[in-house]
Amino acid sequence: MATSRLCVGRLLGACFALFVILSAPIVLAAASAGTVRGTIAGPDGKPMGGVPVQLRNDISGFKSDTITAADGTFQFFAVPYNPYELHVEVQGFGAVHENVDVRTSLPKEVAIRLELPSVAESVQVTAEPTAAQLETDNTSSHIDIDKSYIQRAPAAAASRAMEEIVTSTPGFSKDENGRFHFQGAHSQSEYVVDGQTISDQTGVTFSNSIDPGIAQSLEVIYGNVPAEYGEKIGAVINMVTRSALGSAFKGDVHGGYARFDTYEAGATLGGGTDRLGVFGSVNASGSDYFTDPVNPDNLHNSGNTQRAFLRFDAQTPDRSTAFRFSALLGRTDRDVPNAYSQEAAGQDKTVQTVDQNYNLGWQRVLSASMALDVTTFGRLSRFELTPSAGDTPMVSASSRYLDNFGVTPALTWSSGIHEIKVGGVYKQYPMKELFRFGITDPGFNDPASPDYNPDLAPYDLTRGGTLFTFEGRRTGKYYAAYAQDTIRLNNFTANVGVRYDNNNVPVKDVQLEPRVGLAYFVPATQSVLRATYNRVLFTPEFENILLSSSEEAAQIVPPAVKDSRPLGGGVLPVRSERQDAWTVGIQQALGSKLRFDFDYWERRTKFAGDQDQFLNTGVVFPLAFDSGKYSGWDARLDLASTSGFRGFVSAGHVHAIYVPPPAGGLFLDQEAIDAITGGPFLIDHDQKIQIQSGVFYDVAKTGVWLGANIRYDSGLVTDASPEELLADPDNAFAAPYVVVHTGGDLDPNRIKARTTVDFSVGADLSRYKIPLTVQATVLNATDVQGVYNILSVFGGTHVIPPRRFAVRATVQF
Repeated sequence: MATSRLCVGRLLGACFALFVILSAPIVLAAASAGTVRGTIAGPDGKPMGGVPVQLRNDISGFKSDTITAADGTFQFFAVPYNPYELHVEVQGFGAVHENVDVRTSLPKEVAIRLELPSVAESVQVTAEPTAAQLETDNTSSHIDIDKSYIQRAPAAAASRAMEEIVTSTPGFSKDENGRFHFQGAHSQSEYVVDGQTISDQTGVTFSNSIDPGIAQSLEVIYGNVPAEYGEKIGAVINMVTRSALGSAFKGDVHGGYARFDTYEAGATLGGGTDRLGVFGSVNASGSDYFTDPVNPDNLHNSGNTQRAFLRFDAQTPDRSTAFRFSALLGRTDRDVPNAYSQEAAGQDKTVQTVDQNYNLGWQRVLSASMALDVTTFGRLSRFELTPSAGDTPMVSASSRYLDNFGVTPALTWSSGIHEIKVGGVYKQYPMKELFRFGITDPGFNDPASPDYNPDLAPYDLTRGGTLFTFEGRRTGKYYAAYAQDTIRLNNFTANVGVRYDNNNVPVKDVQLEPRVGLAYFVPATQSVLRATYNRVLFTPEFENILLSSSEEAAQIVPPAVKDSRPLGGGVLPVRSERQDAWTVGIQQALGSKLRFDFDYWERRTKFAGDQDQFLNTGVVFPLAFDSGKYSGWDARLDLASTSGFRGFVSAGHVHAIYVPPPAGGLFLDQEAIDAITGGPFLIDHDQKIQIQSGVFYDVAKTGVWLGANIRYDSGLVTDASPEELLADPDNAFAAPYVVVHTGGDLDPNRIKARTTVDFSVGADLSRYKIPLTVQATVLNATDVQGVYNILSVFGGTHVIPPRRFAVRATVQF
């Protein structure tokens, strides 16, 4: 009850902050979807009602259907930015397949006039496209993930599959509990949900994952991120949530079960008219294999989640003004997995995370070529680590509040060959941190050890010490302004923009950031050539940022470090990362059904970001290394639906060099410091190659489908050796998973390569008038054993999941 009262009080504060922001002058970000609307008339020019209209993109899998009203009008809402084909096929008239390119929030207007078969040759008609659908006027490298894939993605619990879905795109190195590293960076990626940037970490280790079932589509932007995006843009995961505008009321109840008593259950309901729509969903899940454990015996690893989502849409009769409100709520209660020694000692640590997100959007179409979008939001996030009597080698507790409130408006207009957007972002970050720890293992900081740290002695509970305690609070501010122009001239496209970022947590960092992308379409070869340059400012991770940059943390850094050069433990503040990024690439049509994308990229960074994780607890401390150099390539092959088959192959290579010293963190022993100081070294984000493929086959018109997903990881960098592991009873099992290298810091040991395979079979029985969809999946079908990483300074050892069988069913109504 106390937690509920606290959340209500903070919510009232959030609402007040939003009203204050809204009453201020509008600064002029981005709505994340567009609208396609139009009219259909017959040969005599009169409107035709009851005509089926389909909007589709065969590469992404997007498909939406509607029927014209009596006055011949139709409308598609919440359309992700992409090129599409509009299909109108009516018996007795020539078929019309018209190209529609949705790139901004400005509504796309289409007027179609059907013709009789005798004059059908004058209508734009093609039975099949001659080339796969290319993005001939887009300078960004990105992957689109439609709900048609999201609904079939293999997972033990579908509502917790967001990270698995995102890492199916190229360039992502997988780590434990859904964490990922992209193009050499740490977790400097962000979700943009209906125009709102969520830049705090959302994975289960630190917060609550977002349910992918609320998504209409996902767009992962990984090259030439436009100037409208900022904060943590290593990759931008742009989510368009499901809207019920213009759809009949319908819903479903769904549930699933998998090995290790993994279960989930939920329901959705939505519908409306062309003027009003409401969609909602609720989900709950639980498992005895909740996170990736720290050993194969899966000790102390139960957890459960609850999530809810609501979206309300409304628009005026003349369609000139639209409103959107959404609420996203989540809670997770979980164990902290135990190592063998912790299990023997009776450790019983638990974590609870709670988040609330409220989003209010407004759009005004000022003219056929101009629109204003404003999004205001409030996000409340809490992390609570509860200690137990048996904690070893340390007892620790953490209570962290990380909120943010803000406004992100944008003005978009089109004029000739120009498509211009200007806008800004203003955010406030009220944050509060409480952290305690004490040493409970007399061998951890033994005075007889050569690495003994006397500054830890006051917190050694085995020798009469007391708890180290840090408590801090602060309201940080972040604001940005940008302008960008997309210029389309024949086969040439240029996206030219500039952004100004200003972040004051923990210290003030500002940067002016040019963003330039060029693309040229070669019709003769059906190729799109791209070249881009971006300057960006990554705000640091805000989880425990106050402690990480504090004097209190600085006082317990090992003396040898303090005597040589100030680094780690808060002696220096954690700075925002500054990065220069270059990309060159090509998108190539291979016939009418295959599309190939390839990019080579390089990144040069100052204050390269990472984090120090405290004993696998989910308590993290941000870091900033002196500099970094990343390079690599990404490739993607997409197969549009053909003869029942549809699929993709993603591949990537990442080379990531970090240069010490680091700033921030909470390093308690000299050995940890030694592992990350000295000369340049390969960070554990580095991986020689990762490949993921997925293919689905629809068996004729039976409603039955088959699927297979294959993932190969060549192995992350590790600072562990087999000898060290064999001497450690908690981690001796992991020794066979180390591949020894002898090249020093730039050719370190790596994790053993692994390949995992998932198989699925499903059936949609609605064609038999049975409102039921079922799916059965075997995950890691060959029961490959392996680890994500071993004894990393920043993460620790985590085991990949063993073979699991999962089933789920959905009943529609």
